[in-house]
Amino acid sequence: MLTRLSQIYSLKIELFISILLLNLFLFLQIVNSNAENVGADKTISSLNENQQVVTADDVHITITNNGSVERTGQKAIKNTDSETAGTILTIHSGSSVTSTAANTISTEGGEFEINNSGTISTNVSKAISLFNSDGVSITNNSGGIIKSDGNTILGSASTGADNTTIVNSGEIFSTETGDSSSAIILADSDTTTTGTNITNNSGGEIYNAGNDSTIVLGASSTLTNSGSIKNNKSVSNKAIQLKGNNNTVTLKDAGIVVGKIKAANGTSGNKLRFNHGVGRAYYYDTSGDLTLEDLDGNQVVKGSAGSVGQGGSETIDEILSYKSINLRNFINRYENSNLFNHEGGWGELYSTILNRNEDSNSLAMEYNLINFGANLIYPLDNSNFIMMFEGGVQDFAKDYRITYQNISGGIHIPDNDKFFNLDTFVTGGITLKDGKREVLTNTESSGKVDSNSNFQTYDIQIGAKKNNLNIIPDIGFTSSISVTPTYDESKFYSWRNRVVGNLSIYLSDDYLIRDDKEEKLNLNWALDLRSAIGDDEQTYSISGTTATYKQDNDLKREISLSVSMNYEKYIYENSKIGVSYYGLLSSQNTLSLGGNAFYKMNF
Repeated sequence: MLTRLSQIYSLKIELFISILLLNLFLFLQIVNSNAENVGADKTISSLNENQQVVTADDVHITITNNGSVERTGQKAIKNTDSETAGTILTIHSGSSVTSTAANTISTEGGEFEINNSGTISTNVSKAISLFNSDGVSITNNSGGIIKSDGNTILGSASTGADNTTIVNSGEIFSTETGDSSSAIILADSDTTTTGTNITNNSGGEIYNAGNDSTIVLGASSTLTNSGSIKNNKSVSNKAIQLKGNNNTVTLKDAGIVVGKIKAANGTSGNKLRFNHGVGRAYYYDTSGDLTLEDLDGNQVVKGSAGSVGQGGSETIDEILSYKSINLRNFINRYENSNLFNHEGGWGELYSTILNRNEDSNSLAMEYNLINFGANLIYPLDNSNFIMMFEGGVQDFAKDYRITYQNISGGIHIPDNDKFFNLDTFVTGGITLKDGKREVLTNTESSGKVDSNSNFQTYDIQIGAKKNNLNIIPDIGFTSSISVTPTYDESKFYSWRNRVVGNLSIYLSDDYLIRDDKEEKLNLNWALDLRSAIGDDEQTYSISGTTATYKQDNDLKREISLSVSMNYEKYIYENSKIGVSYYGLLSSQNTLSLGGNAFYKMNF
């Protein structure tokens, strides 16, 4: 009896399975009946709801004029099998390929080239499936969209997708908020998938909204980013994951990354390269064994990966030198103006525009300097009291700016009988500085953050000059020192006790062109040879990791030539006005142009 019941039960199961298989067969027949074989070049310029199946080599499918392929089910466009070669799919702006199931475009292991300016999408996973493929090329142009609600571009973990090339200038993204949410994944557990080359151009966006890494690479692959790669779920999630060995990731220009950069445990030969430009500040949270390289020569600090332009500290000696030149020129103009036999005070207003070009060999950062100031002098017994006020902006090329205000005071002693009858001066001052720099970082949702600083610099200037007659130039020297006790930025970067010194020797001379009761015109030139003195090393910290910066020898020496033209005119019985124009060239690729206006009277 039990045997009989068992036989009946088995027959019912077999019948049920047979009916199920028959229904599945009929369903597949219906589905396949909505397929179109494509054996020659084809243009689609309207709505097409049939699956496009490539059956021959070198077929070019063009979707244009707002046309679309909309598939109910999966695989809106596919190759017949891995034997099909040379398939090219071009989707123009406004056109689309969509499916309601997975694998909107399936390469089926065949050769496939996709040029997209429209939309490739699915409501589930795999907008593009690189099934067992080798050498697929995907170009997503500006305005192009490739999206899914799962893994968007997938090389299967079991079959891989070797030698895939992806060039993106549009958007590639996944809207899935959980797992299986990568925008590009070409090596899940299959770390032998090799030869992937991904280039994300400026303006290109690759992002996801889930737990998985935004981009996953296998082995011996490259990723170059000038656009944005973001894990929008959390900055603690991975943006870039390297599963295997010998991958190279290059972060370029102003491109941003949001989320960690990770090399899998036990991997080797993986490189993280930076090509953001000389002086660009960055900080990236990384994990795993990564070799760090800065292609611009910037010093990159391990402990994750960070670098910072040293311009704020490295140019202190230069700015100190230009301040010395300004002070000497001011005293020279005063001495050459003999109204009232130097009785009464003299004041002048001035402005300067200075530009220094970048030098990648010495890591000299490009900057523009614009300043405004006032110089005042008042005669005392056998000396002159000096006051100087200045404010300005030092604007570096890589999103770094320092604004400052300075006040200085001192004494000028003509023909100092206690110092070999030389023309001498000594001044001291304080400069208040506010810095702001933009740092590229994967630890913030925007991919960058402003880092601010407030600090003070103290300086002393000492100078002496021998005034010679006739055609022999005057000769003099200037010694100056600057001390910055402490420096802290709001993000990542700090340093302590920066002491900078200069020693300058210069030649100068004046040529009187016009001198009468009403006006005066003269020319002046000065050749200045400067060398930084003292310690040229600076200890600093990036996010708690200590490093040492050594200033390049070429940045510690400078030869500058300045020329000025000074014009004065009497306007009242006891007063006059004047203007001065001057220019400066230096061996530090610096060009400076400036001018001042002064008013002198007895006061």
